[in-house]
Amino acid sequence: MNPPRLLLVDDEPNILKALQRLFFDEEYEVYCAGSGEEGLEVLAGNEVDLIIADYRMPGMNGIDFFRRARQARPEAVRIILSGYADVKALAEAINEGNIYKFIFKPWNDEDLKNTLRLALEQMRLLSENQQLARELQQKNRQLEDFNRQLEQKVEERTLELQFRNKVLSISQEILELVPIGIVGFGDKGDLVLMNLQASRYLPAAIGRRVEEALPSDLAQCCREAIARKAIIRRETAIGGERFMAVISRLKAEDSAAGWMLVLHPASLIGTREVPPPQP
Repeated sequence: MNPPRLLLVDDEPNILKALQRLFFDEEYEVYCAGSGEEGLEVLAGNEVDLIIADYRMPGMNGIDFFRRARQARPEAVRIILSGYADVKALAEAINEGNIYKFIFKPWNDEDLKNTLRLALEQMRLLSENQQLARELQQKNRQLEDFNRQLEQKVEERTLELQFRNKVLSISQEILELVPIGIVGFGDKGDLVLMNLQASRYLPAAIGRRVEEALPSDLAQCCREAIARKAIIRRETAIGGERFMAVISRLKAEDSAAGWMLVLHPASLIGTREVPPPQP
């Protein structure tokens, strides 16, 4: 961490030397100027944290100097020294130059050093608060960007789900129109889907196990297909009507794939062999 940087401005060399001696043991980087003009030159080429300047100097007085110094280094703390108890000048200096403190000559060394320590500490805290405020603004902007991206992704996901739901709805409508029975069941054997044609053969079967809803030979075929993860074809009879049953696994993007039982009425297929559906 760099030491605090001081600028001392006074037209009296003895005052400058006295101030330099006062701050010699302090961890400060000290610049000196013998006039307001020299002080502005120092400010033009150096970062300065605190400025101490005499009120009455030839050419450019302390008020004029601090007015211009404030433009060059607005963040620097400004302290003015004066051997004259001029209340009007004091008020003018504070208002015009935004002075931190007005100190009369001769000063008390310890009071002046404590004043500098307090002023620099306040400056440090102000700088940290400003940095935290900038970081907070940056984080808020990042959060706003993230929220916008999240809203966009949610909107895209919503549209995708709406599209999938529409496709599912159309698929279900198609299933209701085909002249064959279609039953869907999971890996545990629970019936989860049934089209209109299948419901004529298997009433109130949704949610039941294959052993409860299907003829025993067909239920056994379903369990065999699950165990072997294979396509099973079998002739069966339900309610006095004969069917060619084809059991195959459905493919899915995740592990939630299930099974499909297709019941082809014998009256529709005659003696032709029924090809297994593409899973």
